[in-house]
Amino acid sequence: MPKKFLLNAAAVSIGLAASVSVAAPLKIAMIENFTGPMAQTGIPFVEGVRYGIEKANEDAGTKGPILELIELDSNGGPTVVSDRLKSAIAQGARVVSSAASSVVAAQLSEEIRKFNIRNPGKEVIYYNVGSEAAELTGEKCHYWSFRLGTNPYIRMGALVKVMKEEGVLSDKIFSINQNYSYGHDMQKAQAQAVEKWGGEIVGSVLHDTNKIQDFSPYVARIKASGAETILTGNWANDVILLLRAVGAAGLDARIGNTSLDTTGTLSNAGPAALGAYLVKPYNIEAGGEQGTAFIEDFKKKIGHYPTSEEPTSAFAISLLNAALQQADYDGKEDFPMLKLVQALETTTWKSPLGEMSIRSEDHQALLPITVSTVSKDAKFHVDGTDMGFKLIKVVSAEDAAAPPSQQCKMQRPS
Repeated sequence: MPKKFLLNAAAVSIGLAASVSVAAPLKIAMIENFTGPMAQTGIPFVEGVRYGIEKANEDAGTKGPILELIELDSNGGPTVVSDRLKSAIAQGARVVSSAASSVVAAQLSEEIRKFNIRNPGKEVIYYNVGSEAAELTGEKCHYWSFRLGTNPYIRMGALVKVMKEEGVLSDKIFSINQNYSYGHDMQKAQAQAVEKWGGEIVGSVLHDTNKIQDFSPYVARIKASGAETILTGNWANDVILLLRAVGAAGLDARIGNTSLDTTGTLSNAGPAALGAYLVKPYNIEAGGEQGTAFIEDFKKKIGHYPTSEEPTSAFAISLLNAALQQADYDGKEDFPMLKLVQALETTTWKSPLGEMSIRSEDHQALLPITVSTVSKDAKFHVDGTDMGFKLIKVVSAEDAAAPPSQQCKMQRPS
């Protein structure tokens, strides 16, 4: 693996102040759901990107601004996404990002790959700050595509490890997930993590995504299996209704999940969520003094403390900014994106939780992971409830890392 260059926020700021002004900021297009039913999931990623860009430009001082954001609504399906990508490139975007939908991510990544083949010297980078389908850094990986969030194997590995260490992982475990690519990956990742850390998957279900109105039949199956731990990658209504059904049945089972902190989840699930475990790239109780400084600055700039996936995309932009300094970005129209790719592969940025970098083999981010539990004792209560996410443990980037997929056959420029 190439040598890493460690940059923290202070070092980046000093480097920026000492250099000359860039000719023009690097344009980043965020193609995400700003409207429609998926907006609740997409907007937190956008808020994080907004913060990251504002922070980068603030740190740039007299050199800046160094980054400029173009926001494009992806609501409407694949045809709209293609049109938005064309619009982004026409507006001068050299980096294109998305987050919430793995389907959109796969489409953007592939269309950008093809665009770059047709337009040598005018390449665009796909900078995925949230979509987690394993294929994006597996069989669909390519040189111009990066994932700055996690994947199911990273999340479930960290979650099951901590649940085992905390003594809340039962011997019998039930796996329930949504029936699409991400849910399939979650199912496999859960089985792999349980095999590693001990226990037995005694039942496994894939169900329609956000179409099930009554989860009681699934809860009956869980109860019949004897499972006392439920692992699920469900999000939105599918995790809310699952929690409610578990509570209504009086089932004494611990739930481990990835999306309990999405806005509206705790308020809609109510007390049934208490005791559930959440695995996430960040928890706002973490990070000590640096963590406090981050969340207070975020609140100052965005208007609220960071929640859900906002820190994930904010830190992704901070790492991008560090890579721009490493690449000596000058803001000229002909600046080669090849230099930025090379910098992204060798730059390490320090978040409040620890070092964050990108693995050159598959362009998967390596980042610390937090595990927390829904509790009334949490420092920060959310969703207008008396509950929040009490930090249990921070898993280092090294310990959280999952091996690169053997299906990633990255072709590098000659």
